[in-house]
Amino acid sequence: MLRTKILLGLAILIGSCQGFSTTFSTRSNYVVNSNVVKQEPNKKSLTLLTTTSTHQRSTTTKTGTSLSAVTIPPEVLTSFLPPILGFYRSEFGVSYAYGLATALSGVSILRRFSPATNTVLPMHAMALIFYGFRLNAFLAIRTLLSARLRAFIDKIEERAKARGNRLSRAPFIISCGFLYYGLAAPLFFTSQLTSEMMKPSWVLPFMKTLVGLEWFGFGIAAIGDFTKTFVKKTKGDDTLVTSGIFSLLRHPNYTGEMIGWTANSVCGLVGFTLLAKAATSRAALLKLIGNFIIQSLGLVGITFVLMQATTGLEKRQQEKYGDKPEYASWVKSSWGGWTLPAKKEMKAESKIELDESQIEEYGSGI
Repeated sequence: MLRTKILLGLAILIGSCQGFSTTFSTRSNYVVNSNVVKQEPNKKSLTLLTTTSTHQRSTTTKTGTSLSAVTIPPEVLTSFLPPILGFYRSEFGVSYAYGLATALSGVSILRRFSPATNTVLPMHAMALIFYGFRLNAFLAIRTLLSARLRAFIDKIEERAKARGNRLSRAPFIISCGFLYYGLAAPLFFTSQLTSEMMKPSWVLPFMKTLVGLEWFGFGIAAIGDFTKTFVKKTKGDDTLVTSGIFSLLRHPNYTGEMIGWTANSVCGLVGFTLLAKAATSRAALLKLIGNFIIQSLGLVGITFVLMQATTGLEKRQQEKYGDKPEYASWVKSSWGGWTLPAKKEMKAESKIELDESQIEEYGSGI
């Protein structure tokens, strides 16, 4: 699928930036020495000490050993472990894993950095935590309420199995992990800001405005999901939802997410700029640049996915309801959100892709 190819491409690009990514601490230290693994609970960083060989070439060759520290950011785990759900159910890798990775990354960063020295971080991290847990609660309720949706999910799983064994899903699952890591990357910047760095008078009000816009966008998505689920449950799955927030926005869940993720990334951009200005070494600057590239690719990836979903839903609604006066009136008085440019020549889509995309009728989930 086109979506799979895009995510795999982003995975390759983001993976090339991992060497520059900023590392963080956790609460325990593991030292690997020969064949012995020892845990030191009083340390505050996860450090793997590996033995490497160095060769000195002269008249004789001498072999020595040196220790190099490798740190593993907790956000690697919170971003890459949830997509493993996709091995169990294909659809879970882009639904429950999406929400879980987002929320856990926010929790991980919030609990390790002190909000006392950074008034932006708590609300920024809580926005991602709210989005992730809210999304998963919605997905669970939506699935319980809709027999048709459960049938769609079962059909997706059957066709995923027909395309290959569960292990064949690994490339796509890994690419999802890279995407979720990119979405959490802006928090890497805001979590490191100090009051000294935020002294310019414009910084704090501007960043608070961005975080407020992020909450606003995720709030719109939440209202849209709730409204669509309620209407379809009470009036039937084939009902065209035009009431409430849908009277203004035809796809508030996708539009809201795009607003939220864009504000999230711009907030990260401000943090990156301030940290880069205060960087004291070339290595520190390279780490910042690496994370900024990851953040940018994450925004590009989620924006493309959401625009693709919006474009597809617009097309299907037009085909399904286009001959109804109610639909024509609704289109004139509402905004469809951001969509992909119209293609001059539409390629024939596989039946699997069409069936999978219909799940978007029910609300959020990439």
